[in-house]
Amino acid sequence: MKSVKRWPSASSTLRAGCHPLYVLAGTVLLACILAYAVALDGPLLFDDIPNLTANLFLHINGRVFDDWRVAVQSSDAGLLHRPLAMFTFALNYVVSGGFFPASLKATNLVIHLLNAVLVFFFCQTLLRAPALRNLQLGRYECHVVALLAASIWLLHPLHVTTVLYSIQRMAQLSTLFTLAGLLLFCRYRLRWASSGAATGELIAASLWLLLIGAAAILSKENGALLPWLIVAVEVTLFYGVWRGRGRWQLVWLGWAVFALPIVLVLLVWLVSPETLTGRFWEREFSLQERLLTQARLLWTYLGWIVLPNIVDMGFFHDDIAISRGLWSPATTALSLLAWVGAIAVALLLRKHYPVLVFALFFYLVAHSMESSFLPLEMVFEHRNYLPSVGVCLFIALALYRLAAQFAGLRLRVVVGTVLAVLTVLLGLSASVWSDQMTLARYNVVNHPASPRANFYFANALFKRLDQADALALPEQERRELAVQSRYHFNRMHELDGREFAALVMLYQIDTLYFPRLAEENDWLAKLQVLARTRRLRPSDVTALGALVEFSAKATDQPGTSRVVHLLDEITKRYPRRSDLAMLRYTYLAGQDNADAGELRTLLEREVAANPASTEVYAYLVQYHGKENIANTYETIGAWMQQDKNRMDLPVIRRIFAN
Repeated sequence: MKSVKRWPSASSTLRAGCHPLYVLAGTVLLACILAYAVALDGPLLFDDIPNLTANLFLHINGRVFDDWRVAVQSSDAGLLHRPLAMFTFALNYVVSGGFFPASLKATNLVIHLLNAVLVFFFCQTLLRAPALRNLQLGRYECHVVALLAASIWLLHPLHVTTVLYSIQRMAQLSTLFTLAGLLLFCRYRLRWASSGAATGELIAASLWLLLIGAAAILSKENGALLPWLIVAVEVTLFYGVWRGRGRWQLVWLGWAVFALPIVLVLLVWLVSPETLTGRFWEREFSLQERLLTQARLLWTYLGWIVLPNIVDMGFFHDDIAISRGLWSPATTALSLLAWVGAIAVALLLRKHYPVLVFALFFYLVAHSMESSFLPLEMVFEHRNYLPSVGVCLFIALALYRLAAQFAGLRLRVVVGTVLAVLTVLLGLSASVWSDQMTLARYNVVNHPASPRANFYFANALFKRLDQADALALPEQERRELAVQSRYHFNRMHELDGREFAALVMLYQIDTLYFPRLAEENDWLAKLQVLARTRRLRPSDVTALGALVEFSAKATDQPGTSRVVHLLDEITKRYPRRSDLAMLRYTYLAGQDNADAGELRTLLEREVAANPASTEVYAYLVQYHGKENIANTYETIGAWMQQDKNRMDLPVIRRIFAN
C-alpha cells in the first residue's frame, strides 16, 4: 500500500504540542454542538405529546419513590415499556421542573456525542481484527480511520430526526448500550484471538454482555439485536481465530448462530403464518407488502447514508409508494435481486473486502427488527441510527485508501472537505427544526406528495389562524391563512382519501370559514362511510378527539349532533375500545343539556364491558365527585382491584389531595 499523505506521527506532535487528531476531534465535536444548538429550543412533536407532555405519570417532583416506579413504567410502547428511557425523561422533568424542549433536546445531544465516542473506540478496535491485518494499518492509521468514521457518523444529517425528535432518545439509549456491548466484546475478542481465554473470563464477559444487553433492551427493544450483531462481527472480521489459529469449529458455529434467527422466523411462517400476518389488522398494508417495500427502502436508506441529500430527507416519507407486488412498482423486484446479488458477492469476496462484508451484514442485521416483519410504520430516518455505523466505517476506510492511491491527494484535504460538507448539511437540516412553521413548510416543499407533510403544514397554519386575535393579525393575513390551510388539508384528502384527520379538519375549517363549501361537501357523511371500513389507528382516535372537542364547543353549528352517531358506528366495530366510549362521554358531558342519568349509564356500561380499562374508572370517579362519597370510594376500590401493578396510585392520590 502506498504511503498516505498524513498528519505528523503521534510521538513527534505530542512533544511539540497538541496532537492534530485531538484538534480534529475537538473541532468536529464543536461543529456538531453548534449545528444542533440553533434547534434545541424547537417544538415538541407528535409522539412527544402523548408520551411526555400529556403523560402525567412523568410529571413528578422526585421526592416520592413510588412516583419513580410508576414513571418508568408509564410508556405504552414495547412489551417492557422501555423503563430506562422513561427514567431519563422523568429525570429531565425533575431537574428542569417541567418538559422544556431545550432540556430534552440538549440531553439527546449529549447522548449523541457519547455515542460518537463509542463509535470511535468500536471502529478503532474493529480495525485490529484478524480479517484486516492485510490492510497493514498501524496504531496511528487505526486512530485516523476510526476518528473519520466517528466524525462522519456524528455529523451526518440523517441523524437530525433522531437527536431533535425528543422521544427518539429511546433509540439513542438503545444504541448507546448496544455499542458499549459491541466494544466490550471486541476488546475481549482481540485478546482471545491471540491468547485464548480461561473459563472464568468467558463467564465474566458473558455476564457483562448480559447486563449491557438488558440495559439496551430496557431502553428500546432493538437492544435484543446485540447478540446477533456480535455474531455478525465474529463471522465477518474474526473468522474464528483463537490463540493465533483459525478454528473451523468456531467458524461453522458462528455461521450457524448467525442463520438461526432467519431460520426461526421461516419456521414460524411455515408452521403458523397467522402469528405474523395476524398482527397487521390495524395497518393499511399486509406483511407481504411491508417486506417487499422494505427491500426498496433499505436501498433508499443506504443511498441517504452514502450520499446525504437533505432535500430527500425529512420527517415524513409517506409519499414513498407501497409495493403491492413484485412489479408494482418494478423497482421492487430489482431491489430484491440486488440484495441477493450483494449478499452473494459479499460472501464470495469476504476474504478480499472484509470491511465491505462487515458493513453490509451489520447494516442488514441492525435493520432486521424495524425493517422486516413487524407491523410498524413503513419509513423512519431514525432507524438508521445504529445501522449506519458500519457503513460509515467503510466510507472512512475507502477515503483513507483513496488518499493512499493518488499521489496528489492529501488526506487532510479529503477529510476536511468531507467533514466540511457534512457540517454544512447538518447545520441546514438542524436549523429547519428551530421553528414549527419552518419545519412544516420545509417538509411540504420537499415532499409535496406526502399526505402527512401536507396535514402538518395545514395544521400549523390553522393553529396560527386560531391565534389570530391574540397575535392581532390583519384581516388579509387571516384570509390567506384560512385559504392556505384549507388547500393543504384538502391536498391531504386528495392524496389519501382514507385519512380521518383530513376529513375532520376540512369539516372544522369549512364550518368556521367557508360555509358555502361546508354545504357542498358533507364531510361528516364521508367520515361515516370511511368509518365502516377504516382500520382504526391511534392517529384516527386523536382526530376523533379533535372532532369531539370542536363539536362540543360549536353546539350551535348544524350537524354536530351527528358526531355521536359517528362514534356509535365506530364503537360497534371496536366494542373493546374504551377510549372511543370516553370520547362519546366527553362529547355528551360538554353539552349544556347533558343528561346525568345517561352519562352514568354510559360509564357503568363501559365498566361492565371493559373492567380492565382503568381509564373508565377515572371518569366514573370524576362523575361521582364529592356529591356521592360512598359511590366514589366504591369506584376507587373497584379501580384498584383492576390496577394490579398500582400504576394509577399517583392519580388516585391526586383525587384525594383535591
